[in-house]
Amino acid sequence: MRKWLAASVGLVFVVGLAYGFDPLFGTGDMKLDSTLEQLNIAAGADPDGFLGRLSSMHNFPTQELRRARDTYGLAGADLFMVTGLARETHRPVQFIAEEFKQNQGKGWGVIAQNLGIKPGSSEFHQLKRDAKGSLDYMKSTAKSKQKHEQKMKKASKGNGHGKP
Repeated sequence: MRKWLAASVGLVFVVGLAYGFDPLFGTGDMKLDSTLEQLNIAAGADPDGFLGRLSSMHNFPTQELRRARDTYGLAGADLFMVTGLARETHRPVQFIAEEFKQNQGKGWGVIAQNLGIKPGSSEFHQLKRDAKGSLDYMKSTAKSKQKHEQKMKKASKGNGHGKP
């Protein structure tokens, strides 16, 4: 699983460079940008699980997050940043999503500063911890699902469904 995830992240990075996209999210923190990149991949693999995670973590209704994602075309990491900034600034999710759409090319670091969250602040460090926690949660959930699927596959073999 780790090799697959590392290969996926590498592929996204290479494809992004090939098409001229900046692979970073512009938070001003390389480690957070890397975590967000990986979070995007994990969220893409289980979109509903990711929405549920964000909903419980940041205390926003899942339907509100789904509406913001669909209305503004937010990828997983962007939705994470929208909900995290909404929680930290005590603003509605839709307000933060609109800020992102209006300032999309500037990066999350500029958007966060415009909302009053400074680099190195306790709010910024909380966003980093939450991103890491969400990524770890999504990885462990994926690993558990994979183990369960393998177990079910093994259990279904030899149940009289094949040749005698």
